[in-house]
Amino acid sequence: MHKLIHVAVGAITDGNGNILLAKRPEHAHQGGLWEFPGGKVEPGETLLQALDRELYEELDIRVLSAEPVIEIIHDYGDKTVWLDVHRVTGFRGEPLGKEGQPLKWVPVAELSRYQFPAANYPIVNALTLPDRLLITGDYSGAEDFTHKLTQALRAGISLVQLRAHQSSDQNYLELARRAADLCAKYRARLVLNRHNAIDLLKQVPAHGVHLTSAQLQGSAKIPQGILWSASCHNVSQLQLAVERGAHYTTLSPVKPTLSHPCSPTLGWDDFVQQVKKAAIPVYALGGMTEADLPIAKQKGAQGIAAISAWWGRVV
Repeated sequence: MHKLIHVAVGAITDGNGNILLAKRPEHAHQGGLWEFPGGKVEPGETLLQALDRELYEELDIRVLSAEPVIEIIHDYGDKTVWLDVHRVTGFRGEPLGKEGQPLKWVPVAELSRYQFPAANYPIVNALTLPDRLLITGDYSGAEDFTHKLTQALRAGISLVQLRAHQSSDQNYLELARRAADLCAKYRARLVLNRHNAIDLLKQVPAHGVHLTSAQLQGSAKIPQGILWSASCHNVSQLQLAVERGAHYTTLSPVKPTLSHPCSPTLGWDDFVQQVKKAAIPVYALGGMTEADLPIAKQKGAQGIAAISAWWGRVV
């Protein structure tokens, strides 16, 4: 690996769902591509000091508040960069390209239409994914399932993993169609967690699939253009998910769960160390509640994944 270049990166938000992009000069490394502004962390600087300095030098703004998004280590062949990305939620001043670089405010949902340096694509994933991932839980029948899912969607859940291992294949198909209709109504994304999830995409208008750790390590071919994720429990599985092109993963169990209260857990310290080695968004899973959400994000997670925190409850 080449010498590691630590870079502070700012995903600057305007409070209206837009992110500020800057265009790299044609003569620069990865020239002509769009990027999230930032620059090298100098010796003796903290990450936030470097971010504030770089954004002032490039854009004439001062950082007032920021929160971690994702860390990415990427080898370009001629250099290796460590992108330490923060969402800038408050700043003073009006952004302008002090170095002559074009700037553009882009809706989060449209970020995927732009061309970025390769290392920036996980940032796009992280910015377009929510911080809450609902995994569906127990239900007493179709109507109860509909009620619980509707309740969560109305409360703002926008990413749903349909897990119903107790259902027959036919019942799961019916639930998937019902869930797809509800998610479409509330503009949420649905991913299927089933042994035949990839095949079910031909019958259900879901957005993607979630693989078990066993499926991740298998030979299943993932169709292009779908959202897909995987269950991970260690660093090697996280690295495999990255290599195979997953958009995000869950990492578990962080804390004891109701179903497995005595099983070994990662704890936040191990979680932090493993997430640092993943170059994609990771959701903390296992015993998560709303109170864990800010903790998880400070520990480097995309957010939290949970069942009982939102399934059948008013969020």
